Amino acid sequence: MHHRNCEFNISAFTDVGTFRKNNQDGILVNGQFSNKGFINTNKQSFLSCFVADGVGGNNAGEFASKFVLEEISNCKLSDLSQIDYEYLEKINQNLIGATKKDQKLTGAATTLSGIICLNATLKIIHAGDSEIWLLRNDSFIKVTNDQVLSAQVKNSPITSYFGGKENYLSLDNTICLEEIKTLDKFLICSDGLFKALKTKQLKAILGAKKTLQIKIEKILEMVLENGAEDNVSVILIEAYA
Repeated sequence: MHHRNCEFNISAFTDVGTFRKNNQDGILVNGQFSNKGFINTNKQSFLSCFVADGVGGNNAGEFASKFVLEEISNCKLSDLSQIDYEYLEKINQNLIGATKKDQKLTGAATTLSGIICLNATLKIIHAGDSEIWLLRNDSFIKVTNDQVLSAQVKNSPITSYFGGKENYLSLDNTICLEEIKTLDKFLICSDGLFKALKTKQLKAILGAKKTLQIKIEKILEMVLENGAEDNVSVILIEAYA
């Protein structure tokens, strides 16, 4: 693995959008959970960044996304590298157990997409249809594949997720990003982002010579101008030596 000395700037937001009553998304940025507003942090020596997009009626989706992200945030920094399939499977079982006890939470489920980078070891975790993108040199590449019934259909039901009435979690282990390089820029988002903005617009914002904080504010401003029908969460990460 290269670039042991990579540092990271991170800017993020999660927003209810213009249409929904509550925000079923949540974000986790290096241990800090939020389901409202911005998080900005610079010169981080590690990454533990996740977006979770909750599904389910009433506040069930909100419960599920918060549950999974808080379980991950309980993990000590030294244990971050131990977040593997078994660890996440346990979180999933805990969530299924918690929602069985309360009728209001029946069917609570959530996507999870995130990046862990510690001591130059990179791990990408993905279940559902939240997305991870990478801007490297001038290529804006989608790193994850949506786990949905039909990729051709808008709002197609997700086929892999945390929670629900029984175990449907099938983490994507086909992602082939081996390392983070200096000047890489990552975008982690819920599917609400691409309902409101085009890929081309995002690439232009990410590539601009502005601070991450300005970029993240610009993304939110444009998303709301375009009438975000869904909750929107975005985490921007830039790596530098």
